Amino acid sequence: MLRIRQVTHLAKLLETPPEQLAVIAESASDYCEELILLDPAKPKPREVLCINGELRRIQKLLLTKVLMPKLKPSRFNHGGVKKRHIKTNLAQHKSSRFAITFDIADFYPSIDRVRVYKLFAQRMACSPDVARLLTRVCTYDHHLALGMITSPFLADQIVAGIDGRIAGACSRLGLTYSRYVDDLTISGHFDLESSGIEAMVAKILRDHGFRLNIHKTDAGRLSDGLSITKLRLRNGQPDVERTYLSELKRLLKDAAALGRNEPFEGPYYTRDQLVAKVRHVCWINPRRATELKRLIRAVPWRGVKANALAKGLVATKKRLLSNATQSTGN
Repeated sequence: MLRIRQVTHLAKLLETPPEQLAVIAESASDYCEELILLDPAKPKPREVLCINGELRRIQKLLLTKVLMPKLKPSRFNHGGVKKRHIKTNLAQHKSSRFAITFDIADFYPSIDRVRVYKLFAQRMACSPDVARLLTRVCTYDHHLALGMITSPFLADQIVAGIDGRIAGACSRLGLTYSRYVDDLTISGHFDLESSGIEAMVAKILRDHGFRLNIHKTDAGRLSDGLSITKLRLRNGQPDVERTYLSELKRLLKDAAALGRNEPFEGPYYTRDQLVAKVRHVCWINPRRATELKRLIRAVPWRGVKANALAKGLVATKKRLLSNATQSTGN
């Protein structure tokens, strides 16, 4: 609990004069740039914010010096939490046979400024003036937003109540529950597809002002390769999805063909990009290292660079574009 009752106290914690803090809070949107994230691996662009200047500094101080020392993350959340990640999330379910996964629709936009204000004023016991100022500093377009430094932590605090309800129901049924930001997973020893679990989760989310993305619910046997946050269990150990692994091998062989000036299918990735993908797979499953490193060594990288330049190939990568530029088509 924060219990910050005076704006002057908050300003001291954020290393900013009270008058300056008030001005920044009132004009917070001036420090935000709307961007569009274009990811070749995903068909739908995502809107993100780039936070600049004094607002970025204040948000970072608020997170690291005020929120994190006083408040604990949900024990069920493995996203954006120190020493937790997609592997620890998957590990919660390694003893289960079946699982069902869900996605919360419009996660950050669903957390509007009223909910953020109540979090600061009621749960964190801040005065109304402090809660209003913090709400302005931590929201954009009247809600939490992707790209704001404080959004993952505040969202976790708000969803912790949902975690408690779902986990409690799962415990009574002998099931295991975990969350990775807005991805929920429930697992157990019986088939969950027609068990009524989905209806239960949907109701709990509705009670808290959220809804399921019905197009992203998936269920099945873990031994059949059911994906949990883009990972699967293979012989009880974490591994990447089959499609990811097969595509990575194809890309490495394709890069070798490009280096020898042989027919090249594409898309084109640089050496650094492909090495990063290999390192990711090896982190998930170290047993993949021998084969993938052999494929990396088999690529004539000087030839790749020279032939890519000669063919005018442009590396495939994520891009951030200004939302204004994107909307005008410039």
